[in-house]
Amino acid sequence: MEFFIQDEQAMLELGNRISKSLHRGDLVLLEGHLGAGKTTLVRGILHGLGWKEPVRSPTYNLFAPYDTDPPVLHADFYRISDAQGTGIEDYFDSHVCLVEWPDALRSLVDLTLSSKVEITTEGTGRRVRLSNILL
Repeated sequence: MEFFIQDEQAMLELGNRISKSLHRGDLVLLEGHLGAGKTTLVRGILHGLGWKEPVRSPTYNLFAPYDTDPPVLHADFYRISDAQGTGIEDYFDSHVCLVEWPDALRSLVDLTLSSKVEITTEGTGRRVRLSNILL
């Protein structure tokens, strides 16, 4: 499934739509260059699940858990090459895991079995491709 997103509000709305299809145990890989809109999409997902507080990328902390229904773990592995030893696997069954820069997960899971969101810049907007996510 593919969408052309014109602005930040449209990205938030797409995140809200995606939130309705997520369940505990889902692993969503968020791919795209710096500034592509990955964290904005996560913000839309969290708002769709009822989160009212600010949402920032956990670049330095690696993880940010959110007490939503279902609970969400937002991970950002931009600064590391291997997620082994981070403890993310403790969240796989109990949370929706939204992972930016997911290549670091290769030592832990088969990434081809996960849901995937790929965001690319195109003109003044973004092209968003969803794989293994039903809307």
